[in-house]
Amino acid sequence: MSAYEAIVNLSVPREGDAGKETDLVFAGETIELTDAQADLFRPPLKAIAMIRPAKDGGERPRILPRQLSGIQVSRRTGLIVGVPGPGADTRPDPAGSSQIITTEPPEANEPQPGDETASPVDAVDIPPRARRAPARAGSRS
Repeated sequence: MSAYEAIVNLSVPREGDAGKETDLVFAGETIELTDAQADLFRPPLKAIAMIRPAKDGGERPRILPRQLSGIQVSRRTGLIVGVPGPGADTRPDPAGSSQIITTEPPEANEPQPGDETASPVDAVDIPPRARRAPARAGSRS
C-alpha cells in the first residue's frame, strides 16, 4: 500500500466489502491505497489523474468540474468516450431561454394574516340546521 493525496473528492470502495460501500475522501486528504485501488483514479481509467503520490506535495492542481463531468474511458480500448460539457450534436438554447423572468408569486393572491377575521360586508349568516327529529318507537335505525 502506498500513500496518495486526493486532488478531488473521491468515493473509495472498501476492500472486500460485500455491500459495496465506499468511504468519502475529501480533496487534500492523504489515503493509503493498493495499486489496484489507485488505478481506479488514474489514467487510462480516468481522463485525468484524481490522485497523486503523497510525497509529491506542493500545490494541488486546480481541476474544474467540467473536466470531470461527462468523461468516461473505455476499459477495452483506453480511449475517452465523450467530451466534457454539452455534446457537439446538441442544439443551442433558443433565444431568450437564459433570461430569468419574475412574476407575481401565487402566494400574493392568498389571504394574508389577519384577513380571516374580517368578513365581507355582504356576507349572510347561515342559520343552523334543525335538530334531528327524535327516533320513533318501534323503528330501527
